[in-house]
Amino acid sequence: MQPRESHPDLCEDCQSRAVAVQAQAEVDERERQEQERRRQEYEAEQATQKAGGWLSRFRT
Repeated sequence: MQPRESHPDLCEDCQSRAVAVQAQAEVDERERQEQERRRQEYEAEQATQKAGGWLSRFRT
C-alpha cells in the first residue's frame, strides 16, 4: 500500500516544501510546549519560595 500524498493538488516540489514546513511547524510547537512547561515549573518554584516570606523568619 502506497502512502497517501499529503497535498495531491501540488506539484512534487511544492509538496516537498509543504511537508517540510509542516514538519518544522510540529518541531516548533513541541519546543513551544516544552518552554511553556519549563516556565510553569519555574513559576511554581518561585511561588513556593515566596510562600515562606517574612513569616518563615519566626520559625527558626
